[in-house]
Amino acid sequence: MLIGAHLAKFRRLHAVLERFDPLVDKEMWIWNAMNGGVHLLNAALHKIGVTAEVDSFHSQLEGLYVVPDRTGGNLRDALHPPGDVMHVGQPPIAAPLPPRIVRACAALRSIEDLREPYVRGDRQPEPGDDRRWRDRYLECVNELVAEMGVDGGEST
Repeated sequence: MLIGAHLAKFRRLHAVLERFDPLVDKEMWIWNAMNGGVHLLNAALHKIGVTAEVDSFHSQLEGLYVVPDRTGGNLRDALHPPGDVMHVGQPPIAAPLPPRIVRACAALRSIEDLREPYVRGDRQPEPGDDRRWRDRYLECVNELVAEMGVDGGEST
């Protein structure tokens, strides 16, 4: 995807995320935080040049992308080097990353790690989890926004 599209999607997901209570709406909160965070991460990776800014969308198979035909409205599959990442480390990025992006990835990974027990499983949050989850999400957002020098549209 293109940087502008990633940023627009992040802003929309972030706006929706703020309507959810992590303790009550845990599945939707985690899903939106993961997806918003990965869109912002992709924008940052494209901006620093370690992944290609390509008008395509990752699939669930590493290296397989979907390319939209912007005039005809069709989609086609394509294999190409990493454009967008699906999750932190998937696919792995071989290039060294700036410290802010490394910190953002660690924070985003902690949000992604919530998916198995809380979204796919039936684990229930404990008091205080909401604050910890929000702090990690905002750490990810703030680090990536600072790295890119853009307004992420986030409230901290």
